[in-house]
Amino acid sequence: MQRSGFSFLNFKLPEFPPEEANMSFSQRWREHVKNKRGDGRSTRCLKIGMRALMMFQIPSQLFITLKYITPYLFEDIKDEWLQYYFCVFSWFVGLNGLANWLCVILYDPAVSKSRDRPCIPVENQWENPPDQFVPLIQETAQQNGSVIYDISLKEALPWEYCDKCKIHIPPRAHHCVYCKTCILKRDHHCFMVGNCIGFKNQRYFVMLCFHSMIAGLLGGYLTYKFVRDVYWVNHAESWTDLVFPIAIYRCIFGSTQVVHCILVMHLFIEPFFGFIGFVYFTSQMFFSMEGKTLYEMSKQIPVKNSNSISTNLRSVFGDFWALNFFFPMTIIFRQREDGMKWEGIKYDHNANRKTKKEEENAIE
Repeated sequence: MQRSGFSFLNFKLPEFPPEEANMSFSQRWREHVKNKRGDGRSTRCLKIGMRALMMFQIPSQLFITLKYITPYLFEDIKDEWLQYYFCVFSWFVGLNGLANWLCVILYDPAVSKSRDRPCIPVENQWENPPDQFVPLIQETAQQNGSVIYDISLKEALPWEYCDKCKIHIPPRAHHCVYCKTCILKRDHHCFMVGNCIGFKNQRYFVMLCFHSMIAGLLGGYLTYKFVRDVYWVNHAESWTDLVFPIAIYRCIFGSTQVVHCILVMHLFIEPFFGFIGFVYFTSQMFFSMEGKTLYEMSKQIPVKNSNSISTNLRSVFGDFWALNFFFPMTIIFRQREDGMKWEGIKYDHNANRKTKKEEENAIE
């Protein structure tokens, strides 16, 4: 009589689909990543998780700093004004970080979809000789009953057509596979905030990184001192209380206070945010002064910027750009450009030739 149930003799591994049968492991992995990226579920989960972490970190760090760390720092210092200024500074950094974080996620950096076609200037044809006459508007294509026009200038920034969004996008705009839309002056997709960084929200992202750097590095150092001098001496039972997962486990079952669990979490989270903020703030300021984007640098797009550093910074932050370090100056000082027309910026088509010549000269 044959037994019912699972049998190892009848067990077979699942077969691959016909299109993946002859693929190598690396090819299957790339296909898997591509499918997951197109699905978008992992990106949405990461966005929700990171935003929940930010909503927890900002108010909890401000509360711990004002309630516990500030009295500890000024325990031996009887200057009330100095303690008052430190509290004001803590509120200033926390509220500025929160305001810039909200601006980064609420300002939509995407290219607005419109049926309008770009009206792009062409070269002054009247300067051409008579035998090289070119009309002012050159019809080059016909799509869905709409006439598309190209730029005749060799070094001008052309408009391009996005096959995924089915729209024409201005210069320096690129499609994001995570946001599934075209981003105006796309810099990069930031998983820490959950959306793309582009023309409309780059200024807030840079300031968010600046305040994260201050809150993370300074707050991490002060949290470490408080944990070392107060929590470790008076409340910790062993070194395992400083391990992040164990602290959460003991907090859930009541053997550790919630405040102590938050302190241990901050001990790991704050230096991480401080380091990430330092890396992104310094790199973003460098790209802003150069008048380029991280996308253009990584893809080696030969963008040539002839503007001054001050002009490039005003393009990102608006007039009186240094005031953005104190408050998001959106309403008072807006950006001069609209993200579609770029003065003083063009493509350097001789960049590849120059690079090849430099390599040949270096070899010689």
